Amino acid sequence: MKTHSHRVTAIVCVGLALIDGTLAAQQSQQPIQPASQSISAAAANGQGVRRVPWPPHSADEVTVITRTLADGTKITRTRLVKQYWDSQGRRREEWFNDLESAGQDDTPQWVRIFDPPARAFYSLNPRDHTAQRTELSRPVPSPVRQTPSASATLSPARPVPPQPTREDLGTQVIEGFEARGTRTTRTIPEGAEGNDRPIQITEEVWSSTSPPLLLMRITKDPRSEMVMHLTNIVLDEPPAELFQVPSDYTLQELQPVTKPEPLSD
Repeated sequence: MKTHSHRVTAIVCVGLALIDGTLAAQQSQQPIQPASQSISAAAANGQGVRRVPWPPHSADEVTVITRTLADGTKITRTRLVKQYWDSQGRRREEWFNDLESAGQDDTPQWVRIFDPPARAFYSLNPRDHTAQRTELSRPVPSPVRQTPSASATLSPARPVPPQPTREDLGTQVIEGFEARGTRTTRTIPEGAEGNDRPIQITEEVWSSTSPPLLLMRITKDPRSEMVMHLTNIVLDEPPAELFQVPSDYTLQELQPVTKPEPLSD
């Protein structure tokens, strides 16, 4: 139960990032821009409008993670997430632990529904037909950070990482869409994470501008490699019932989760 609670909390944090405008991973990518549609952030509390991050569509997000051990052994895991976005900014994710299980059984391990207009997040368990609903509330101010006294024990200064470099990779066609790629390279300095030598991390991002979609992301470092790509992309409005909890599910209301604001100095 404790592990499940931690997983739900982590999922809710992701939902909060979505409510605030767009996921952090999406914010960092260019040239992806928000779609032109706009929605009300919350009809109930009269908040202003938010821009929908992606156009209405459905797609399969396939992620392959490969870890290389010191002796050269490779451990590979593949994950499938069927995702749906509608014109109101609502998102549904159907999670399968691996592609084999998705092929043998159409029932996902779990389902997430983010509903920005209703400021709600749902976690569904299709195996036992249960669901949890969490209301996403606004951030609350955090306590003012206290300035440490001069006598406080100072920790050693961490190495300052160099500025990331960015490279234009040109264009290529991915899943029938013209995509432009960029490669960002950053370095973790020696000693920053207990490492005895610098660690170089590269991230390639391939995205289309019409429509605005993140089509592929490739992240590499000496410890692991992750490749995410979209496939089976359908540019159409998904059925409305996908963003609703089925009537035969037992629904549990959880306490609202508040995202704290950064500490002020």
